[in-house]
Amino acid sequence: MDYAERIRQTTDEVEKLILLGAWLTEEAEKRRIRPPVVVGGSAVEIYTLGYYRSGDIDLVGPREFVKEVLLSSGYFREKGRFFISDELGLFVEVPDDRLDGSYEKVREVKVPELGARAYVIGIEDLIIDRLKACVFWKSEDDCLWAKYLLEKYKGEIDLDYLKERAEEEKVIAKLEDILRGRRGRDAGKRNRPQP
Repeated sequence: MDYAERIRQTTDEVEKLILLGAWLTEEAEKRRIRPPVVVGGSAVEIYTLGYYRSGDIDLVGPREFVKEVLLSSGYFREKGRFFISDELGLFVEVPDDRLDGSYEKVREVKVPELGARAYVIGIEDLIIDRLKACVFWKSEDDCLWAKYLLEKYKGEIDLDYLKERAEEEKVIAKLEDILRGRRGRDAGKRNRPQP
């Protein structure tokens, strides 16, 4: 499967994210290592089906493996901590090799027509990530994205796990505010979900 060619042909940013994840998953499975997981804003982009735009691809996994696969493809160059492909329109970062959350909650995203799959951080851990940015970075946009994800996926969320993680990460008060329907200050319009 020539994933690079498929990525080049698509104009859909979410599809590009998933195809890159599927490419790396296939390569990881050949080496019998754990595949990278899409996290951060890229995961928000997948869960919102492109409504949120990240602009880059954040992965958690073995950085040296990702580096080897991307650079050996001939499409990417390394610049600082990023892997950039102007030809494919991709900007990739591997901020950590460990997932900040549970691998048991990671979700599989299938690409049926290719018989491929990619992995994305679990919705609960993604909400915790957004809540941490909301509380500790004072990012109102992230407060709104946490609320949006909670509402959109309310029937799928493991609320006990979410609350436990919120306690651990010291964002339980904000989570409880959102669960009770309280709203914070209005955020800027950039990347802001509609009420």
